Amino acid sequence: LVAVGCSRGDRLNAQISVSTLGASIVPDRPRLLCVLYKANFTHELVVEKRSFSVCLLAQDQTELIPRLGFVSGRDEDKMAGLEVEVTPKGNPILSGCLAWLECEVIQGFDLGDATCFLGAVTAMESRRAGEPMSWARIASSLPEEWLVEWGQKIARDIERYRRMMLWLGSQ
Repeated sequence: LVAVGCSRGDRLNAQISVSTLGASIVPDRPRLLCVLYKANFTHELVVEKRSFSVCLLAQDQTELIPRLGFVSGRDEDKMAGLEVEVTPKGNPILSGCLAWLECEVIQGFDLGDATCFLGAVTAMESRRAGEPMSWARIASSLPEEWLVEWGQKIARDIERYRRMMLWLGSQ
C-alpha cells in the first residue's frame, strides 16, 4: 500500500491509494499510474496542482490506515500530529516510509468514478529497508473495528461512485 499526497499552500493531505503502479520500463523516464477517486480531497488537490507524492508504506505503519483511509482531508487535517517532510514541490513525505517519489501529472484519464493520473517521476528517495505494507499481509491482523469501519466506508463509496458512472451507460 502507498500513501498519495498533495498540498495546497501550507495545507498537506494524503490518502491510501487504491492503485498505484509503474508505467514505464525506460530507466531514465520513470512514470507511475495512480488512480484516485473523484470525490476524494487528494484528487481535488492533484487536479489543481498537477503534482503528487507517493510514499511506500512499511508493514509497521498500520496506524496510518484509519487516518489516511477512513476520513476526508476536507473534514480534518490528516497530517496533524504526524512527522511530515515535503518534496521539492511541497507535497508530503510521511516519516517512516520506505521510499518516496514525486510526480508531475502528464495526463489524467477519466474512469467515471475516478481519474487515472499518469505521472512523470521528478524526484525520489529510498529511506530505509523494510517490508512493504500490503493489504494481503495486514488484513488479518487489523483490529475488527477498523475492518467494520472500512467496510461501511466502502459501501457508502460504492453507492456514490455508482451514480458517477451513469454516463458510461452501465446500470
